[in-house]
Amino acid sequence: MTKDSYFEMCEMMGSEPVEADIPVEFDDLPVFVQETFNIYSYLSDRWEGMSATFMGKDYNIVFNLFEIFSIDSADKHLMLKIMSSLDRIRGSIIRKKQESKKA
Repeated sequence: MTKDSYFEMCEMMGSEPVEADIPVEFDDLPVFVQETFNIYSYLSDRWEGMSATFMGKDYNIVFNLFEIFSIDSADKHLMLKIMSSLDRIRGSIIRKKQESKKA
């Protein structure tokens, strides 16, 4: 649900929007997090061939991307931590989808 559709729904129901229920959109995230997602999206996926298991992103070019996007040295460590978390979350989502297809 987008923010606009949430606000429309609240208007139709005659209720006030609840701050905690307003959906977060990409533009609402801090610029640092947006940049992290952007760099993460440039990295290619690694898959295990026989089982089609998601192995995470290929980080071979990440420092080149940091240089291209002029990322501060101090921010690189935090960006890598966020990207690692994204890999774990994305891997979990992909595994659950694969398991539900088998069932």
